[in-house]
Amino acid sequence: MIQVTVIKSQSKCFTCDETAMIVGEIAEIYKGQVEIKILVNGSPEVAQFGVVTTPVVAIGRKIYSMGKPVIKEKVINWIKKELGEQ
Repeated sequence: MIQVTVIKSQSKCFTCDETAMIVGEIAEIYKGQVEIKILVNGSPEVAQFGVVTTPVVAIGRKIYSMGKPVIKEKVINWIKKELGEQ
């Protein structure tokens, strides 16, 4: 199982919320293979990622996107890569 982490802003952020929703939908597709974790920037767990700007999408400890909206198809491709499906 791989862990996909979404790091959101402490303040209201449409792009952060949209990113969390997209990743959540994808996690449902890959149920049993993908676990999603939502963190808020500034929490102690976030420090390990070296976040500069939100939203962040990380798979395992590798950051795939930081500071910009994500496209669902790209996130699916990242997950497939990490699962060894590509």
